[in-house]
Amino acid sequence: MTDLNHHTTLAQEQRKLAKRDREMIPLVLVRAMFGLALVSVALVAFARITDRPLVGVPDTPPVVAERIIYLTPGAERGSYIVTDAEAQRLVASTDRKAGFVGAIGQALERRRDLNRVEMSEPLTLVRRETGRIDIIDDASGFTIELHGYGPDNIAVFAGLLPEDINQ
Repeated sequence: MTDLNHHTTLAQEQRKLAKRDREMIPLVLVRAMFGLALVSVALVAFARITDRPLVGVPDTPPVVAERIIYLTPGAERGSYIVTDAEAQRLVASTDRKAGFVGAIGQALERRRDLNRVEMSEPLTLVRRETGRIDIIDDASGFTIELHGYGPDNIAVFAGLLPEDINQ
């Protein structure tokens, strides 16, 4: 008889656990979650189909200084050389405190490989009105905003630009 009571108690406990598991996440919340996901997808689809302009995207500050540069692989693996339009060497990743040129070169080379663009294509190095320095690669549609890489790394490229566009 104790064995029968034990089975009855065990069955009751299993029913309680099953009921508790069903109530852990109420069905209303699950439906609301999926509803929110569907509404989000519908809003994005509507915006894309109707070509709504992007909102909440900051305007790009105007350019106050620019220079055409070329970034080519150096003799050593992972090294890169920055030259100007007349093929004059400006800086290389092997120069003191210029190793960041190598990191930019690798990122650029990877992007250009993905877009099937030759490394011989020019880049535009710009200083914006806000002081931000960017490297723009029109050939692959890639822009590297240098403001997040630290002052020493930014200085390597900032030194290649005149102070303002009138110089």
